[in-house]
Amino acid sequence: MIEKKNHTLATSLNRGASFLFGHKEQIDFILNCIKTSQIPNAWLFHGPAGIGKASLALNVAKVLSDVGFLKQERLSHISEKDIRDPNLSTQSNNIFFCERKWDDKKKLFQKTISIDDIRELNRKFSLSSTDKSYKVCIVDTTEDLNLSASNSLLKLLEEPPKKTLFILVSNNKQSILPTILSRCQKIAFQRLNEDDLRNISMGFLKENQFDQLKKAGALTSCEGSVRKLLNFLDKEYIEFFNEMKGLLLDLPNLNRRKAIKLLAMNKKYLTYDDPDKSLFGVLLRLLASLAKNEINLVFNNKLVKEEIDLIAAHLYAQISLLRHQSMEYNIDAKKVLFLALNIIDLAFAKYKKE
Repeated sequence: MIEKKNHTLATSLNRGASFLFGHKEQIDFILNCIKTSQIPNAWLFHGPAGIGKASLALNVAKVLSDVGFLKQERLSHISEKDIRDPNLSTQSNNIFFCERKWDDKKKLFQKTISIDDIRELNRKFSLSSTDKSYKVCIVDTTEDLNLSASNSLLKLLEEPPKKTLFILVSNNKQSILPTILSRCQKIAFQRLNEDDLRNISMGFLKENQFDQLKKAGALTSCEGSVRKLLNFLDKEYIEFFNEMKGLLLDLPNLNRRKAIKLLAMNKKYLTYDDPDKSLFGVLLRLLASLAKNEINLVFNNKLVKEEIDLIAAHLYAQISLLRHQSMEYNIDAKKVLFLALNIIDLAFAKYKKE
């Protein structure tokens, strides 16, 4: 079961945030926007999951919602350290979060962000502020919005309240309505490098554990994400991950019997609630590694790279969209998984032996 406290961005507002590593180019760009008073109505932070996009969004929100930072004499003194590690004495009431809510009865997170969540957000924005600081809304993640919520958010973006900033966080911007994308200034984020991963994970790992994970190949599989890296401390998860990887290595002859057995033995991973550990999350991660040639396929005793990266990238986009739509319309995850496997099987059909 997922612990609510570990997956809610709002709860992190009350905890002492750790120093934010990496993403210098993105932070420099944001700093320039602040210093030159060119803050847009909406930013879209997009890139791989678990690399610090939401943490950076929260840090930016803390700075902009603090009235002291917005005084003209302080604008030119805002530094990279202020963004990486905001040291503010008071907690702002002008930071709002839009994310999937926790269902206490089901002990699960809701599958989508609903229109009611956006309406509540609009109500909060309508309340007058007692200071001149920004009101900042963080949507995490934007692809969790259902269609009604997306259209409602679009109206807010089209006519935003004064001194309001939306920071939309996305792991897959292709799943977001084009009309929403057009209203945002986009900031792309990349994987964290090995040094950043090592620095961040020092607070979580025991001595030599990082090097052990590196030796086991976890640095490649984690896609530059600390959250995904830490998953590889779970031996049961490692076994599951390697079995999923084995399914792809069987291509172009996808072993359906093996897939069914794997699903039957690992039902707990057939969930949408932990995107990193879910079967779909692992499948998408492996496809991403295949697209980047980090996993090599051998067809008929020959190493094949030509076209594989393009096929894998296309499959990643297809299955990401399929997963998002199945969550919104509450389609059985098992059925969606087998549909995804059919799509993969068809994509590699031409490589099968005659």
